[in-house]
Amino acid sequence: MACHNRAQTTNIFFESLKASKTDRFNFQFYVTDDGSTDDTYNILKSQPFRTKILKGDGNLFWAKSMAKAEESIDCLPDGILWVNDDLELLPNCFENLYKSIQLHPRAVLVGQVLRRKTNKIIYGGYRSSSAHPLKISLLERTQTENPDTFNGNFVYIPTEVRLAVGPINSRYSHAYADCDYGYRVRKIGYEIKLIPDAIGEGETNKSPEFVTKREALKFFYNKKNNRLSDQIYFLLKFTKLKYKIFIPIFLLSPFLKIVILNKY
Repeated sequence: MACHNRAQTTNIFFESLKASKTDRFNFQFYVTDDGSTDDTYNILKSQPFRTKILKGDGNLFWAKSMAKAEESIDCLPDGILWVNDDLELLPNCFENLYKSIQLHPRAVLVGQVLRRKTNKIIYGGYRSSSAHPLKISLLERTQTENPDTFNGNFVYIPTEVRLAVGPINSRYSHAYADCDYGYRVRKIGYEIKLIPDAIGEGETNKSPEFVTKREALKFFYNKKNNRLSDQIYFLLKFTKLKYKIFIPIFLLSPFLKIVILNKY
């Protein structure tokens, strides 16, 4: 888990975890608290779970924080579970996870997250839908296809797969690292499966309203969202050879939409 200045949200996650049916699992938490200045650290320390807390300076963001937490794992568990601290888990989520592990012991298992008080999936598994490796479609609850990649909100990775794929790529700061991992899983021949029922509720991040194009560009290309070096690295890595000639177009399209079409 990665945390940064969301003490109340983090506490809601742990309260929902304690209310879940978790008796089939033994947890050891590895958490990177990336420079929180609120009460996050005390909330983490107060939990009744074995917890190893690592500290960041506030500049690690999600990918580097998760990589730091993973590096600190000092045992060989059956698997690891990525969780976001902004989830509110549903009571049966771990029962559903356990059933999926029994059915697919060598697959990466992805939890689907609902928008609060709705049945709309907002995070989960994705299918690739074009030559552009970031043009991906979120799978709906009724779809049965295996994902090509996923959001990192709730992801179970068996140790066999983790050792074969390697760690979260800390080359990224925030975005792309979960999508990168999913593509790497599929590339070496392991399956990604959706846990059939939703595992929790949450909300999407709201984009701010911009007054100028300069503000929109600064937000779009900042370190957390779409840092240009991360985009280039990702596209070079996952664009199929015959489509690599289009990478400059992939990179320019968002810029042109903001500057020329005023889409921000």
